[in-house]
Amino acid sequence: MESSESWRAFEEQRERQEQRLIEARIYDARREDELQKAKKKNKKKKKHEFRDDDLLDPRPYKNDRRVPERGRAAKRRTPADMTEYTPPAKRHRGGEVELSNILEKIVDHLRTMSCSFLFRKPVTKKEAPDYFDIIERPMDLGTIRDKVRKMEYKNREDFRHDVAQIALNAHTYNLNRHPHIPPLADELLELCDYLLEESADVLDDAEYAIED
Repeated sequence: MESSESWRAFEEQRERQEQRLIEARIYDARREDELQKAKKKNKKKKKHEFRDDDLLDPRPYKNDRRVPERGRAAKRRTPADMTEYTPPAKRHRGGEVELSNILEKIVDHLRTMSCSFLFRKPVTKKEAPDYFDIIERPMDLGTIRDKVRKMEYKNREDFRHDVAQIALNAHTYNLNRHPHIPPLADELLELCDYLLEESADVLDDAEYAIED
């Protein structure tokens, strides 16, 4: 009886320590995000300072949209010459590469966050012997990064679906076992949605090139 109570007390103490560790990491991650956002707000683009010399200097300066004057001997280009033709296959491939680069930056960012430390690698039978009896489609950030590098994702929805699968698996397996784990997976998915929204413009361009 005493051994049973002491074991239960040991388990409770261990769970409290794990919970405090998780809360500390979440706090550090949120503080890091706030500092990065503050740095971005403080960064301002340097504008060109106009001086009297600019009126005399014909050279274009940075961000100057004026078109330089052409030399008299320069060959006049037709609209056909100005439009470079890119084969559809090349545009498609370029879109896949660009999409892969964007998604890899996102998944790498997710892997650096403290809320992701349980989801960076696949779950093993040693860690959870009955995991694969309950979870039909295991998923983790390491697997997602491999799929990104192999350019298996053709759009952001497929990428998000796999991140959402991590959250679904966390709820399915841990809700009644380790209730502190599902909220971490939810936070991971929320961060993923935020990063996808931040990259919406470049993702649109990459996906358009793939579909074109």
